[in-house]
Amino acid sequence: MTRDIVPRGTKRQEADTIILKFAGGLSTRASIIDINDNECVDGQNFDLDLQNFAFRPRAPYDKIGTATNSAEIRGFASLQKTDGSVSMLVQAGNTVYQWDGTNFTSKGTVSATAQLRGRLSHNWELDDVVLITDLNLQEQVYQWNGSTLSTVTFTKNDGSTGWTGEFRAKYCTIDSERVMFSNVNDNSTAYPHLIVGSKRGSYTIISNDQRPSSSLSEEDPFFLLQPDLRPINGFVGAFNTVATSSRGGAMFQLTGASAKDFSFTPLYPRSGADGAESVVYVGNDIFYGRQGRIESLAATQKFGDVETNDLSEDIENSIEDYKDWTAVYNERNQRAYFMPSGKNQLWVLHKPLLGMRISPWSKWVTANSLNMNFTAMMNCLDPTDGLEYVFAGDASGNLYKIEGSVNGGDGDGNTAVQTERLSKLFSFQQNAEVFDFEGWILFEKKAVETTVTIKFEYNGDSIFNEEITETLTGIPSAAYFSGGSYFSAGKYFGKAVSGRLTRRVWGIAGRSTEFQIRTTVDSKNDFEIAEIGCRFTAAT
Repeated sequence: MTRDIVPRGTKRQEADTIILKFAGGLSTRASIIDINDNECVDGQNFDLDLQNFAFRPRAPYDKIGTATNSAEIRGFASLQKTDGSVSMLVQAGNTVYQWDGTNFTSKGTVSATAQLRGRLSHNWELDDVVLITDLNLQEQVYQWNGSTLSTVTFTKNDGSTGWTGEFRAKYCTIDSERVMFSNVNDNSTAYPHLIVGSKRGSYTIISNDQRPSSSLSEEDPFFLLQPDLRPINGFVGAFNTVATSSRGGAMFQLTGASAKDFSFTPLYPRSGADGAESVVYVGNDIFYGRQGRIESLAATQKFGDVETNDLSEDIENSIEDYKDWTAVYNERNQRAYFMPSGKNQLWVLHKPLLGMRISPWSKWVTANSLNMNFTAMMNCLDPTDGLEYVFAGDASGNLYKIEGSVNGGDGDGNTAVQTERLSKLFSFQQNAEVFDFEGWILFEKKAVETTVTIKFEYNGDSIFNEEITETLTGIPSAAYFSGGSYFSAGKYFGKAVSGRLTRRVWGIAGRSTEFQIRTTVDSKNDFEIAEIGCRFTAAT
């Protein structure tokens, strides 16, 4: 073991131990001293393992195919029929393909500027179709039945053609056995603040002249104006009804039981969402993105319209300049994904950590060499296994599955997932220096070796002469650096540490020893680290 010599005139103190656990996510709002020990002030591409609270990488982004025309991926649709069969559509440029898990088969053409969305929540189970709208209002409403893509012909309640076959809509959802469209367009006339509800049990029958009224039957179609008359930019089924957002406006919900008494009431009058896809329903709550924030309506539902929950409080310093978001919630893995426009980033919220007084956030990026800037992202059912995944596409027609294979790198499995965490700032006794430094790492045995690098940083710079690296092999389950004492027959964790922490002036408290621990793994292999520890003696 290598020891520093304690200078004459110093007084040795009791040994100090730091053990890094990894239960929490990113926290950039508070001082780097004040965050929880198991959170991190910087980092990327780590998963939050809610079972073992281990440091492990996110699953790779699997490239699962490339559209035949190699054009920009712009839209998705997903259908599960009552017989259990699953199908998926992918819009690439002006072509709509059916993707069966291997092949892309053309099912028609649309405007190259369309942004088709046929969401799982749009399934009309009575008729085994999914309705497809266009975020860019270039295309009419389509329907997909698993084999044929066709436009929907709409009629009025009296059989006349009012809202003609040129009817378009940005959004669509299902409520009480009727379809509701919002932000609509009829023969090039825009009604961005309008919702249109179909006749109950018949999604092709809609009305352009019937407001909810006691004179209507309960099943009748209807239309309603968003109260603030601003363009609708969010529309989801939530709270056993329908919730809307208006751009630069507010959040509303549909109340009432039928066409006799439907109306809008405010959910939160102070701010709406930013972006065309930033509102998502999450297990009896709504998450939405706006300028510099990700918010929840849980508090609004409980206490009224006085406040929202700021879900992004822990990362507010990192996202304060971001405005337009695409939000997706995957119920199967209980994660919400927020993609800021034009950024190679996903901000991932691990929902089970909400309410645990610990950051639920991690940031996922890809290597620059992949040039993987997503152009569309949505939940779909994978036709190969029927399970729900988050799919994304890029400008070159590449189709990806977020959180794909357990092992392998991003893309075609060849690009390492660059995983990193930077700890809080650990600060110790005033006028202290550290001696007899030793450490360990506990990890889960894996079949494939992975190299981890640990760097002790002082004010952003390395405070030791060398970084410490260790290859995590299948044996042993613990490795040690700089020797000291052994719990079992182990191995040294890299080279002996020969330096010492530097004293510096810290605030008004005088001299203090302080450092951060940066842990980095750049690998295509899976790994799982339970803890990293260090033990040292401080002397004054």
